[in-house]
Amino acid sequence: MQIILSFIALLLIAGPTWAEESKVHFHGYGELHYNGQNAATDKIDMHRMVWGLSYQYNDKISMHSEIDFEHAAQEMELEFAYLDFNINSALNVRAGVMLMPVGPLNEYHEPPLFYSVERPTTQNKVIPTTWQEGGIGIFGSVPAGLKYSLYVVSGLNAKGFDSGKGIREGRSKISASHSSLNGKTLESAGDDFAVVGRLDYTGIPGFNVGFSGYNGNADQGVVANIGVDVTIMEGDLRYRWKGLDVTAVYAQVDIGNAAQLSAKKVGEQITGWYGEVAYRLGHFVPFYRMEEVNTHAAVPIGVTADPKNDLTITTVGLAFYPIPEIAFKADYQTEEDGTGSDKEFVNVGVAYMF
Repeated sequence: MQIILSFIALLLIAGPTWAEESKVHFHGYGELHYNGQNAATDKIDMHRMVWGLSYQYNDKISMHSEIDFEHAAQEMELEFAYLDFNINSALNVRAGVMLMPVGPLNEYHEPPLFYSVERPTTQNKVIPTTWQEGGIGIFGSVPAGLKYSLYVVSGLNAKGFDSGKGIREGRSKISASHSSLNGKTLESAGDDFAVVGRLDYTGIPGFNVGFSGYNGNADQGVVANIGVDVTIMEGDLRYRWKGLDVTAVYAQVDIGNAAQLSAKKVGEQITGWYGEVAYRLGHFVPFYRMEEVNTHAAVPIGVTADPKNDLTITTVGLAFYPIPEIAFKADYQTEEDGTGSDKEFVNVGVAYMF
């Protein structure tokens, strides 16, 4: 709470100076959710409130940062904090805590940018959005309609991998909140690193196709015997024509030497895909999404695949945009696992960005 009050005070005191110099930009986003399943589990949650600051040192160097206050500011994490060194459109350097360029949503996850109340399950259990790591790399674009990014970053921590959540709890987050995984109190593990990159083609109006890749060790000195490594391959496309908006995403995680984590029944392959169709009717956007996620798509010898980790999710809903930066959302979601067990959810939310 003291950090929040200090941040507000800084804005009030320094705000006029920022406006005059026009070097500082204040931005952010937030979302309030109602999730209904039954009387025992229904909840209302101020899921996220994010404040961000960017500073333009000169025409070549800038700093960008965001702090995320989750669940009515009961949890806080560093979303990102990095420096950009702009050399030219084709080659630039980025260094600091960066969002991983994996999938279409992790880097651009402001809630008005997607139609459902909650993010797709693939972007949670397969690609652990929101996912940030510390590192350095290059990014840029070329006239042929290609955009790229390539970073060397801190690795995941296999001690946090889980049967149902996959690699999600293995994110370092560069914060004390996850440091208990390796016995430290102030920083995240730094014994292993990874390479991550993304390539987007945008040369055809309304069409975007992207590919992401990640590879790195994840034992961080705490997993005995043979080290654990992680490889992620992802592909996505989006086509927008007039009011039509079609999206398809496939992602796969392969965990090498997952048998080292057999006590936690971690799968050696995690897969997820979804297809979504939406159509803009003025300020309204009805949509439909079909999705399959399996954190036990393949398991190591000695581990039995749990059918409860094989999920089929269907979401149908409506988003209302009074202005592009604000969305009121409602959707109905069904989830069936490999045992045939069904769950139904009603989700309602309001989202904003500025």
